[in-house]
Amino acid sequence: MRKTSFALIETVSKSHLRDSFFTKSYGENISAQNLLLTLLNSSKKEKDPDLQNIYSKIKQNGPGLTAGDTLLNTADEKQLFQKLKSLSVEKKQSVNSLFQQMNEKNYDRASAIYNNSLSALYNQFQLLNNDLLKTIDNNDRKLISQTEDKIITLSRVNLWINAILVLVMVSLGIILIKIGKINRKTNFELKESERKYRALTEQTNEIIAKWDENGTFVFANEIFKKTFGYDDNELTSLSFSDITPDQDSKLIRFPAHGEEAISRVQKPFKTKSGKTVSLQGNIVAEYKNGIFSGTMGFFNDVTEKKQLEESLISSELKFRTFFNVAPIPMWAIDPVSYGFVLVNKAALAHYGFSEEDFLKKTVMDLRKEDNYHKIEEDILKVRKDEPSRDFNRIYRYNVNHFKKSGEKIEVELYTSPIVLEGRNCILTIALDVTERNQYENKITKAIIKTQEDERFEIGSELHDNVCQILAAAGIYLSRLKPSLKNSDLDLYIQSYQGIRMATDEIRNLSHRLAPAFFDNTTLEEAFEGLVKSFNINDSYNVLIGFDNCVKNYFLSQELQLNLYRILQEQLRNIIKYAKCTKIEIGVCIKKSKLKMHIADNGTGFDLTEVKSGIGLANMKRRAELFGGEMQINSSPGNGSELIITIPV
Repeated sequence: MRKTSFALIETVSKSHLRDSFFTKSYGENISAQNLLLTLLNSSKKEKDPDLQNIYSKIKQNGPGLTAGDTLLNTADEKQLFQKLKSLSVEKKQSVNSLFQQMNEKNYDRASAIYNNSLSALYNQFQLLNNDLLKTIDNNDRKLISQTEDKIITLSRVNLWINAILVLVMVSLGIILIKIGKINRKTNFELKESERKYRALTEQTNEIIAKWDENGTFVFANEIFKKTFGYDDNELTSLSFSDITPDQDSKLIRFPAHGEEAISRVQKPFKTKSGKTVSLQGNIVAEYKNGIFSGTMGFFNDVTEKKQLEESLISSELKFRTFFNVAPIPMWAIDPVSYGFVLVNKAALAHYGFSEEDFLKKTVMDLRKEDNYHKIEEDILKVRKDEPSRDFNRIYRYNVNHFKKSGEKIEVELYTSPIVLEGRNCILTIALDVTERNQYENKITKAIIKTQEDERFEIGSELHDNVCQILAAAGIYLSRLKPSLKNSDLDLYIQSYQGIRMATDEIRNLSHRLAPAFFDNTTLEEAFEGLVKSFNINDSYNVLIGFDNCVKNYFLSQELQLNLYRILQEQLRNIIKYAKCTKIEIGVCIKKSKLKMHIADNGTGFDLTEVKSGIGLANMKRRAELFGGEMQINSSPGNGSELIITIPV
């Protein structure tokens, strides 16, 4: 009954507190609105209001609803309060917008914000706050009434309780007799429980030991004895200080009413033979009547783990030493942010950045002209590898980098996942292959020039010599026609047509071997002539598209010849393998890059199953000769597409 009376007092007190809090909220809302109206009126009178002072007052008078959650009892109160908080947030946003306009002296816009939204929000807040006050008042009245009824009921019940107490006293004597019997049974069960506990400590893999307030051992399990090399007789005279090299008394002495446990203790201990072992675990203090009586420890042997950690630290130190003195540029990047986390001296010297500047950059900053999507794909491929599982996997990329001076260099990157200080990174070795590539390009150009000279010589010989011989043979044959009998005319016609056909074939072959990129022939005309020589019987629907900017753009004769050879090789592949009916050829220039694509609607192929032959290698080499690249898109049943991209 006393508890119910206290509950009634507490309910009445809380009712006053709730009513006071939300009444205050109601008044603060009105005060804030009045301050806003004062602010807007002062701006209309062409005065420069003190915005910071008024904004500060509005914030002070704004209803503080943070503590309101603790004053709510029922679901309907909480629902109304949540609506009130939502209105408060909207109102705050509108007030911020209004003050932003006032700061920018847009007084008309500030007034519009107040009239269009803020005024309605203040009114809605007052109505909702008033509804909440009414709901709280009704709920508190009901609760107070229920508590008063409960007190009356308890008064009646107390009379019955007094009568029952008499019966309870009689029953208590009987119960005490039974308790005596239960205590005897409990003591037996406690002894049995202690026996099982000791058996458990012997069977566990943990090292368990107990020592008194002076640090003398009173118990140790078999794992402890095996690890430290002591027997039962030696344990009776062994103290904690005998196995701790640094005499750490904090682990055996606790204040009278202090800590009860030390968690995650990790320190070296000394065995009987003098060997050091590393243990990790928890130490628990025991108290009797509030006085420290001893300690119990539960440990695991982490000696091997500790040695491994020290070995890893040593290995990482060796790596950092090698990393810093390596003559080749090296760095490590974060695979998520792509930022540099470690850079060696060779990289700083080669790229011209200071270490501070380098560590502020990402790999994107070194590859300005590259496709960012392709860079992310390359990094994601390395990031998916686990260093422990794929430590020997190395990825190789050829990219363009830019030094601090703006110089563009060609770089060969070798990347692999690595762990540095517990952090997953990507280790990169960068080889500057600019000079090597330039040398290889010179060799490639010399080889291609030799091939072209040889082709030109063969083509010219066929055109100027063999074609002339065939033409003379045709003339001589035509002079024999009048003397031939009618029965021999068919043989004459077949022979003459054979000579004409051979002449046409040799002429086409000579044009393929030695295309005329001179004053009177454009690249588009050369492409059309090449396509015509392949499509003699009109077996294919060929579409050739040249962008206008290509026609007006100067392309060197050497570049035109290489584009011609690439088209020639791809047309040969299409006719040999594609089984298509349609061929599309397009050439355009966008963003200072020439793009040529050759597509067909043939059978297509699986890119993973096709080996790179001589033809594909030649096309790729011709594109790379001008700093470009070749890309092939194809899949079974979907035709194929060859894309050549060359900077111009």
